[in-house]
Amino acid sequence: MKKVMLFLTLAITFTLTAGSLRAEVKVHNIFGQNMVLQRGKPVEIWGRADVGEPVTVTYSGQTKKVRADDKGNWSIKLDALKAGTESKDLVIKGKSNSITLKNVVVGDVWLCGGQSNMEDVLEDIYHGDIEVVSANHPNIRLMTIPQVAVPGALTEIERLNEFNAWTGRHEMKGSWAQCTPETVNRFSAIGYIFGRRLHLASGVPIGLIDASRGGTTIEAWTSRAKLATVPESKGLTDEWDEQIAAYDPAASLKAEIQYWEEESERRKQRGEEPEPKPTEPEPDPATDPNNPGASFNGMVAPITGFNIKGVIFNQGYNNALGNARPNLYARVFEAMVQDWRQAFRDESLPFGIIGLTAGGEPQTLENFELRMVDPAPFIREGQSRAARELENVCFMPAYDQQVPWYHPHKKFELGERTARWALNTQYGYDRIGWKPAVCTGSENKGDHFILTFDRPVQSHDGRAFEGFAIAGEDRHFVPASADNVVVGKDERGNERTDARLVKVWSPLVKEPVAVRYAWARNPLGNVVNEEHYESVIPIPSFRTDDWDWPETPFQSDGGEAEEKHRERRDQMRSNAERWGKERMAPEAR
Repeated sequence: MKKVMLFLTLAITFTLTAGSLRAEVKVHNIFGQNMVLQRGKPVEIWGRADVGEPVTVTYSGQTKKVRADDKGNWSIKLDALKAGTESKDLVIKGKSNSITLKNVVVGDVWLCGGQSNMEDVLEDIYHGDIEVVSANHPNIRLMTIPQVAVPGALTEIERLNEFNAWTGRHEMKGSWAQCTPETVNRFSAIGYIFGRRLHLASGVPIGLIDASRGGTTIEAWTSRAKLATVPESKGLTDEWDEQIAAYDPAASLKAEIQYWEEESERRKQRGEEPEPKPTEPEPDPATDPNNPGASFNGMVAPITGFNIKGVIFNQGYNNALGNARPNLYARVFEAMVQDWRQAFRDESLPFGIIGLTAGGEPQTLENFELRMVDPAPFIREGQSRAARELENVCFMPAYDQQVPWYHPHKKFELGERTARWALNTQYGYDRIGWKPAVCTGSENKGDHFILTFDRPVQSHDGRAFEGFAIAGEDRHFVPASADNVVVGKDERGNERTDARLVKVWSPLVKEPVAVRYAWARNPLGNVVNEEHYESVIPIPSFRTDDWDWPETPFQSDGGEAEEKHRERRDQMRSNAERWGKERMAPEAR
């Protein structure tokens, strides 16, 4: 067993063994004071005790009894409970001790997953200061799962004051807390904004569990068993397994020391003090958060016995880098949703996908072509595909929060948009619109395209549509003009347009064959739903072509495949730069 995994296993084993020797009943750490129990479903509560020890659980007028099995595990199911703001004690009794969990309420529990844009905390976002000081909501309860990645699924979470390398601060994790300015400031911003809106509208107590970690891929959040059902993922898991098998702590430390010695000599020649000598090897790749399945094993698997209402998920950046594989991403994302649903024993578990946010250099008319050469919009396409293929799944675009920083501080809008979906579909507020308008058809009219949307669209700023691109057979996309289609005249003789139809054209492309919209990592695009209250909802990026992004080869494909792939990407960028420069003169004319 590798060092970190061994430490975790020994620590948990010691705790459980010590508890058994003292004949003390224990309950899983997902249960604690100030928690929310999920309404409307039988509530499973579980823990450890002596073999055969009788355990009694009492809550809200119910008393259930069970005996620990031959391995010292016990589990009890309370009958389904109704939501209520009155807090009560949950009591677990064994033969020699009793555990009382105070201030427990019944409501809805939402799991907040993903990477750094879900992890980003409330006090750091725009409006975060006023949100923090306003966050006095005793019936919103918060828990953040400690960040653990392991090759095998854990069954328990720790309670600890964990160091956050992103912020350089320690944060309490693994315990429930009532929402106050002092407890919410370091909690997930998107998660809190989402949960706060649900609570204010419904009055139902809301529990929020943040299980996110910066820098993680979609494969990290999908169990190995589920990944095995996606044949295209085998190349990735094989790559990781080869790294894990080849890991040698002694050789790793030796290499680090050798590099340190060489670097120390260079620093000495510059008159600088050497860095401290390494004393530990590089981390075991088995415990890398991006080892496929490892983040799921450490942060999701241990709590899957806990009933939840649904999931919101914001991820994508680490799958949109130089080794991007958008087609594989689309298949794995869909598999991941199914995986979590199976893990939480609810095949229709509501799942809200927040699209890959914008970041990096913003797209402009000057760099239009070059910024389109990027895997990011293909990753967004994979996310929206999962929402189309699966029932009770929402895809909410987020590309319009256009800033150069990959962690945009415009999280308020994303939490509110996702709450619109949840309120409409899960809480009965069917008058609250949430669905982004979707392009459902395209017709090539020779020198222009007519696009059909499933609902009326408009520009959010009152200006002409922007963000559309059109290309001919040469695949050279240029900025396109776009407008609603004129379908007749009104009684006064004024032109009447159909807001569901959009004409797209460019005088630079005489025979277009394809249209794309908002197709960049940080794209232009101002098209939103026309309905007044829904005009905060951007339409998803889309394309009418099938010119896929080239999938990065796996190591097993060989160096020649990687070289060809790199050459192809370089050629795409070179063409885009050249086309952009060549476009300027005729466009000006």
